[in-house]
Amino acid sequence: MTSSSVSVSGPAIPARSAHRRLRIFAVELLRLLAIVGIAVFHTFLLTFEQVAVAGPHALSATTQAGAPPTFIAIISSTPLAVWLIAMLMFLGAWGNHIFFMISAFFLVPRLAERSYRKGFARDEWKPTVIRIVKILAAVAFYVVILVVVNRWVVPIQTVGGLREVMLSLEFVWLYVLFVLLAPFIGWCIERCRKRWCVALWVVALAAVYGLNVYVAVSGRNFFNSLSVLDWRKQMSAVTYFASYICAGALGCAWQRWYGERNSSAHNDVPRWLTRRFWAIALVTLVAVTGCVVAFAAFGGHYGFLTVLSFKSTSAISFLLAVCSLMCAACPSVRVRRPDEAIPSRGGSTKRTFWTSVKAFGRRAVGALASGILGFYIVQALTYYSWIAVQNHFSAPVISHIISTFAAGGMSACTGWLIAWFLVEVVFSLAFVLVVCLVDRFVRQPLLRLVKLA
Repeated sequence: MTSSSVSVSGPAIPARSAHRRLRIFAVELLRLLAIVGIAVFHTFLLTFEQVAVAGPHALSATTQAGAPPTFIAIISSTPLAVWLIAMLMFLGAWGNHIFFMISAFFLVPRLAERSYRKGFARDEWKPTVIRIVKILAAVAFYVVILVVVNRWVVPIQTVGGLREVMLSLEFVWLYVLFVLLAPFIGWCIERCRKRWCVALWVVALAAVYGLNVYVAVSGRNFFNSLSVLDWRKQMSAVTYFASYICAGALGCAWQRWYGERNSSAHNDVPRWLTRRFWAIALVTLVAVTGCVVAFAAFGGHYGFLTVLSFKSTSAISFLLAVCSLMCAACPSVRVRRPDEAIPSRGGSTKRTFWTSVKAFGRRAVGALASGILGFYIVQALTYYSWIAVQNHFSAPVISHIISTFAAGGMSACTGWLIAWFLVEVVFSLAFVLVVCLVDRFVRQPLLRLVKLA
């Protein structure tokens, strides 16, 4: 045993088929959490942007001017609320990274393994085209439905024309591009295992996020007004492409240990490929991030908060995504003493109520998580519409916050502030549930009939 590995005995790593089922559930759960994270991020995004502009002294400035308190001013003067919203802002880029990285983590290793076959390029173009056609079929399905709704039911701002559709689905078009390049990425990764290649990649990744820091600091105030051809806009695509490559490389390393060797009686598994390692890294990163955000929120440095989580440029969101993915994919491994008996895997196989509930939960997670592409498309095309619906539901609670604050101060409206947070989160969950159910039971069966799902 080396200092950088752990010895795994017998059942410490499940047999290949069993481990694959466990791994798939963990990753599917992560995929579902990414959907929820993206929805929650967009639900609180406009509030966060207004709070960042208003600043920590918005309430005192409003009071001195003799104007009634506004909801944004009340939130801005509540550091704990600002801290919570700022932490939720990392979920947007985190969910985007997860979306791209899960795809690369399992697709790229398969392509890398086949890259030594004769006629690799010739054999892979057809499967690649089929993958892209399936993505475009999902886009076409929802675009047709939303165009009909926009024309005859209710106006949808982002479905007004081809240009709006193209710009709204920028992440889907990036996904198509990455899938198209996946065979080439797998071919390169398989031939770049040397340490100097890894070091070069780390330097390139550091350079990408170095540029992102510059974009976040200098361009955040006018980023949305930049042309698509501006390099600062294009850094978003470069950043997610870097995430796709990184996940592909991690997937290749994972595949070499758990895809080929997990049926062996003994393995020397690198510590960095165990769930414990990544769980510790994830918890540490969340704790450090929480402290940094608390320093900014309670210190009134709201501009710094926007830099930390600014769009795809957030290195924190990227690191959170890497730790989350590896924590979900790697099995739980513990060191076993040489003289320690291997526990029996026997026991009753009787189906109990709780095992039935557990099995149903796994099936439900898998069914909902399969709608991640459909959710991406729908939330991008209907963003302003579902935010308007969300504002309709939260308006009464906001009115109570303003009135109770005017009557009794901050302590009197604390309960209503908690209620507002809960309403926003519940709305996000409901939106995710509706879209994913529609995708699972309408879009997927219909496209499956024509072999496009």
